[in-house]
Amino acid sequence: MVAKSLPRPALRWWIRNTAQPLLLAAALALWYALDLDEASAAILALVGAQCMLAMLEHLAPAVPHWRQRPGEKLALAGLYLLTIVLLQLILTLYAVFLVPALAATREAAGLQLWPTGLPLPAQVLLLFLAADFIYYWIHRALHRFAFLWRASGHGFHHAFHNLHALNTGASHPLEILLLALPVVLVAALFGAGAQAVAGATVLAVVNTSIAHANLDIDTPALRWVFTNSNQHRRHHSAVFEASNSNYACNAILWDRLFGTYSEGEVAQTGIGPREPTLLEKLLLPFREPAYADTALSRRDAAD
Repeated sequence: MVAKSLPRPALRWWIRNTAQPLLLAAALALWYALDLDEASAAILALVGAQCMLAMLEHLAPAVPHWRQRPGEKLALAGLYLLTIVLLQLILTLYAVFLVPALAATREAAGLQLWPTGLPLPAQVLLLFLAADFIYYWIHRALHRFAFLWRASGHGFHHAFHNLHALNTGASHPLEILLLALPVVLVAALFGAGAQAVAGATVLAVVNTSIAHANLDIDTPALRWVFTNSNQHRRHHSAVFEASNSNYACNAILWDRLFGTYSEGEVAQTGIGPREPTLLEKLLLPFREPAYADTALSRRDAAD
């Protein structure tokens, strides 16, 4: 009975080899056709990607016993909504205070470094890669230094068992300050235009959702540059050594270049044998459970 309910091999092949490029291309094409601003484009891309990925996770999950109950999905959706609201607030603050300061610095130096003469698709890809280059080093530092792990609340994002696309938006409020920073920094310092920012945001939103999905995705050519679900699942592994790899949430190219890339099966995600409650997750910056295996717990054990 179970064997008959499994998707046909053709569906699994399609998901593994074509789902990622098709979803990315469709999101970019829709954004370009509708000529949306950054916020509208991001929300539309997010909703569309999450709906499609939820359907695929139901039809052909990479790990079948990780299927979510309705209550779990609803809780993650609520966390995602909270993240979006807080992220929009932080982006507004960045636009008021940080962006003008960075733009003034660029103008005072007489620099206009952004290659505005390039075709828009090339600008979108360049900004996407540059922003994830910055996030790669931020993310790597969060896992390397115990005080940054604690201060950012990054353990909240890693504490969940059974990773799914909806986990993309499950972050501690403290960490949301960092999520939009890379794109803002690159765009303001180098003078990227609004269209390039919107396109790169769409690409990042959709690809990050794909990277967290409970799907077997590993497109042969794309896997060298764009992070996929098989690669990012390893970063969420409950095995500490495995989780300290594949830091680039969107551009796995940086892990390949800087020696932090790894592959392998993942039996369980999380920071320990038990998933903390929501309250325990929120308190992780202040107190980790005794069973947690993280940069912070290992430092404390060594002291």
